[in-house]
Amino acid sequence: METKKPKMTKDTVPEGFTLALAAVDALPVVFFSLAALAFGVYLASPVFLIGAALATFAGAAKVAWKFIVVLRRKNVWWMFRQMRILMPAAMLLMVLAVVCGWGDFHAGLVWQAMRTPPAAWGFLAWALGMALMIALACALDSADPKSNKIEQGVNAAAQLCLLLGVLAMLVASNVVQ
Repeated sequence: METKKPKMTKDTVPEGFTLALAAVDALPVVFFSLAALAFGVYLASPVFLIGAALATFAGAAKVAWKFIVVLRRKNVWWMFRQMRILMPAAMLLMVLAVVCGWGDFHAGLVWQAMRTPPAAWGFLAWALGMALMIALACALDSADPKSNKIEQGVNAAAQLCLLLGVLAMLVASNVVQ
């Protein structure tokens, strides 16, 4: 008989979360925010930047949720659940901004800069990390501190790769010298 992972509910207050775990959860938010801001400025796309700001808010709210769980022993349910709504909406805005050309950029030049090593390696590592995050989110219990450590380690590494990929892309396209 197959057992299902426990589900977080509004009444669940995760046990064993620490300040260190909450602080580590902030790293991917910082890495992603820096990468998204740099990429949005490069694209000169207000729509992309709105999506990036929304994603940053969603990530920061999740970090704040974890700090509240640790410090107040309380589950502020909307702060936990909002990621499933805000993050996809933010990503959709960012993708649409790029696909629809909503900014002052030439898509072919952006794609060329993204495909140039080492930028391409950063973007590829980020994409693999995000695929692994989806698999982990489906398989692990989000109320378990050990599962959270694994997820946030993967997320931090993936978002760092994204930031390095964006910086390498900017260097390759002579934006940063």
